Amino acid sequence: MSKLTPPQIDEYFGNHLPYRTRIMLAHYKMTRQSWTVQRGPVSWLQACFEASLVTGRLYLNLLGIGAKRDGSGLRVMTYPEADDLCVTDLGGVMLDPATMAPDEQALFLHFIVMSNKAAAHLTTPGNHDPDKTHPAILKIHHYLKVNLYDVTKRGGLEAIS
Repeated sequence: MSKLTPPQIDEYFGNHLPYRTRIMLAHYKMTRQSWTVQRGPVSWLQACFEASLVTGRLYLNLLGIGAKRDGSGLRVMTYPEADDLCVTDLGGVMLDPATMAPDEQALFLHFIVMSNKAAAHLTTPGNHDPDKTHPAILKIHHYLKVNLYDVTKRGGLEAIS
């Protein structure tokens, strides 16, 4: 049973999801290269990079993917807050990390840990490879399409060009 009414779901597809997807894809579209490329105002690229990390993590969580507390692997997300949404609230299908290839699991785990440690929290230095962000974002976009937009037969997902 969804936490949302049909008009609220329409609002998410019409406004909230497109807004977040544009944020997630902005750095990739602006650079089409590693985050270290220094084109245009550096602060814009840095802001887009950080926003893409946080938004990508948001989408993985929405799809049902999180990292284990110790960072040793992926887990199926739980939604402890009453107002937390998951993909099923929008009519989509959860993504099961157990069905993913090991290299894809590693890519997502690295992305979640990096977004937690490098973007969402100020922490001691870690071993984060920013060159893995664009492949992870492209894969997150794929699952957003397959597990949400295709399942609900909705259009309007920001395209990757």
